[in-house]
Amino acid sequence: MEASRAEGRGGYLDLGRLTPAEYAGWTAALVLVGSLFLPWFGTSEDNGNSRLAGAGGGDTVNAWQTFALLDLLLVAAAAAPFILSWIIAREHKLTWKPGEVTMLVGIIAFVLVLCNGIILGRPKDEATDLAIEISLQIGYFVALFASLGMAASGYLRQSRYKEGRKPPGVI
Repeated sequence: MEASRAEGRGGYLDLGRLTPAEYAGWTAALVLVGSLFLPWFGTSEDNGNSRLAGAGGGDTVNAWQTFALLDLLLVAAAAAPFILSWIIAREHKLTWKPGEVTMLVGIIAFVLVLCNGIILGRPKDEATDLAIEISLQIGYFVALFASLGMAASGYLRQSRYKEGRKPPGVI
């Protein structure tokens, strides 16, 4: 019998250590990646100057057509819940609470999506440098919701740890 099993531990990966928070994180990450294929921005049918990424006349564009870097950053962010699950299933020792990084990545993804549509304005057509009558579509809002879901799943996971930190100077 293998030594790790004799000690009562599982095999290479023990998925029994995962909580519903990890599964919620997986779901949110998959929804985030799926949102990149949904329409994010739409052009106006009535305004001929409403163009974005070669689309116009009421057409919509997804994140892959619109962004050069944000779409790749969101795919990288979607990896965080899976990496967290790997760390937990392998029972790696960490210097931080598991889930904190996933929570931060979810928050950063939320802010990036929010900035690239509401705070900093809509994307502009590269040829004309105009963003005339560009509307937000369903994919944009799904990405916002999914990134919040990732942050919430990370928060739920890290909240399971009750180890209080000692104040400075205490041994």
